[in-house]
Amino acid sequence: MDRHILTAKLSQSAETLYIGKADKGSGNRGLRKRITEFVRFGSGEPVGHWGGRCIWQLEDSQDLRIAWLPVLQRLAGEIESELIDEFVRTYTALPFANLRR
Repeated sequence: MDRHILTAKLSQSAETLYIGKADKGSGNRGLRKRITEFVRFGSGEPVGHWGGRCIWQLEDSQDLRIAWLPVLQRLAGEIESELIDEFVRTYTALPFANLRR
């Protein structure tokens, strides 16, 4: 992605740069697997995790933290949508590395 587009997307006041989801581990798509794929993609490996790919273009990406919210009673996709909607209401834009809702 073009540097100017990325710079325009980066909110100086938002601490959250990407909101993603992982289901509760059915099959091989649990949280640990999703985070592993995310980091491997950032290291240049050809894995199937495209979400949040703009993160790895930040100069200090190795210093960023990953946090998660355990959700047991609802679908991870529902919570992800709600968190993104709340972010957009607060900052009037998507998180830096979210390219779509």
